[in-house]
Amino acid sequence: MLIYTAVTIAVGLIASPLLERWLNPDRFGAFRVILDCQGYLALLELGLGGALSPILARALATRDEQDLQQAMASALRAYLGVAIATIGLGVLFTPMIHRFVIGLSPTDVTDLRRAWLLGLSGFLALCLVPFRSIVEARQRGYQINLLLIMQSLLITFVALPLAHANWGVTGQSLAFVLGNGTFTLIVVAMAVRDRPALLRAWFVRPDAAMKRTLWGLSAATFLINLSQRLSLMTDNLVIGAMLGAGSVTTLFFTQRLVVLAQTLLLGVGGATWAPLAELHARGEIETFNRRFLEISRLVAVLSVASLGPIVAYNRHFVGLWMGTQFAYGGDVIAILSAVIAFLLPQFSLCGWCFSATGQIRKIVGVSIVAAVVNMAASIGLTHAFGMIGPLLGTLCAFLAINLWYLPWLLHRVFGTSLQQLAWAVAAPLAGGLVYTTLLWKIARSHQPWGRLGLAVEMGVAALGFLALSGSFILLNKNDRTLWRLRLEGMFARG
Repeated sequence: MLIYTAVTIAVGLIASPLLERWLNPDRFGAFRVILDCQGYLALLELGLGGALSPILARALATRDEQDLQQAMASALRAYLGVAIATIGLGVLFTPMIHRFVIGLSPTDVTDLRRAWLLGLSGFLALCLVPFRSIVEARQRGYQINLLLIMQSLLITFVALPLAHANWGVTGQSLAFVLGNGTFTLIVVAMAVRDRPALLRAWFVRPDAAMKRTLWGLSAATFLINLSQRLSLMTDNLVIGAMLGAGSVTTLFFTQRLVVLAQTLLLGVGGATWAPLAELHARGEIETFNRRFLEISRLVAVLSVASLGPIVAYNRHFVGLWMGTQFAYGGDVIAILSAVIAFLLPQFSLCGWCFSATGQIRKIVGVSIVAAVVNMAASIGLTHAFGMIGPLLGTLCAFLAINLWYLPWLLHRVFGTSLQQLAWAVAAPLAGGLVYTTLLWKIARSHQPWGRLGLAVEMGVAALGFLALSGSFILLNKNDRTLWRLRLEGMFARG
C-alpha cells in the first residue's frame, strides 16, 4: 500500500494537470461523476463479496476443501447473474445519466452517454470477483496491491494519449475498462495457479445449505455497502447536481492528497481482516482483542503522521501541482477531509471485525441511520455553505452516530475494552493536534523551495511524528521491543 500510494502520487503529479487541461474542467468533473454512478451500479452485486469473504476465510483456516469448492461454485453462479443484471439496468439508465451533471453542452452530453455505455462493459469482470476474494482470504492482499500499481500505471498511460487526442470522456472510460479487465484476468491466473481445482467450481453444483449461507450474509452486506456508498461516495453527485461539474473538479484536486492518504490508511484494515478472522475462528478472543487494539493505535499514528503534513502544506502542494491559475477550494476543505480521513479508517476497522467473523448483521442498523443522516445533512449543508456541505454532512454522521455506537458494540460482542480503545486512538490524536498546529505555523511562515523542497519538508514532518510515536509518549518499552523484532523479522524475510 505504501508503494501503491507513492506511485499514485507520482503519476498523479504528472497526469492529473494534463488531463484537466486536455479534457477541460467540465469533462474532467463529468467523468468523476460517471465513476461514482457506476459505483452505485456495482451495488447490484448485493453484498456477495462481503458475504463470501468470511466463508472463504473459515474454509481456509479449517482446511475444508469441500466447503471451499461449494462456496466458489455458489459465488461464481451468483456473480454471473449479477453481471447480466447490472449491465442491463445500466443500459436502461443511459438516457438519464446527464441529469447528474448540470451545465454540459449537447456535444459533452453525447460524449457522456457514450462513455457510460462503454464503461458498462467493464461489469463483465464481476463474473470473476470470487477469484480475487480467494487471494485476499489467503492473506495475500499484498499481491493485490502490487497489481493495483500496475493497473494504475496502465490506466494512466492509456488515458493520457486518449485525452490529448480529444477522445473526451469516452477515452477515459476506455482506459478504465482496459485497466480493470487486465487486472481481473491476472488475479484469476494467480488464484488458479496455486489452486487449479478452483476452475472446476464452474461445474460443481452448489448445495442448498451453502447458497442459503451465502445469500443470508449477502443481504446484510448489501445494506452495509449501500449505506457506505450513500455516506462516502455521493459528494461528487451532490456537488455536480447542485453546483456543476467545475465544482466537482475543484473539490477533487483540493482534497486529492488527503484522499490518497485515506486510501492507504483504509488498506490497513483490508490487510488485517483475514488474520483477525482466523484468530476468531480458532476461538482466540483475547489475542483477537489485543491485535485489534494494536492495529487501531497503529492506524491512528499513521493517520496523524500522513494527514498532519498534508493539512499544513496542502495549499502549497495544490499550487505547485496545478499551477497558480487553478481555483484552490480552500483550507477548510483540507481540514474537514483530514478529520474524516482520520475517523473513517477506525470505523472501517471496527466494521471489518463484524464482517470478517460473519456477524455483519449487527452493524446494518447503525450504517443505515448514519447514511440517512449523512445524505440529509449533506444536501442541506451544500445548499447553505456550498462545496464544504457534503464534508460537513459526513462529519455530522460520524460524530453523532459512529463515534460512540461502534465502540460500544465491539465491547458488547467481543469484549473489547472501551478504555484501552479510547486511549489507543486518543493519545496519537492529542499529540497530532499539537504537532499539526506547529506544522501549520511553519508552513505559513515561508514558501517551500519548489516541489523537491515541499516533498522534503512534508517527508521530514511525517517522520518527525513517527519518531515521536516511538518515544515513551505513545509506545511503552514492551511495544518498542515488539515492533523492533517485527521489523527485523520482516527485513530478514525480505
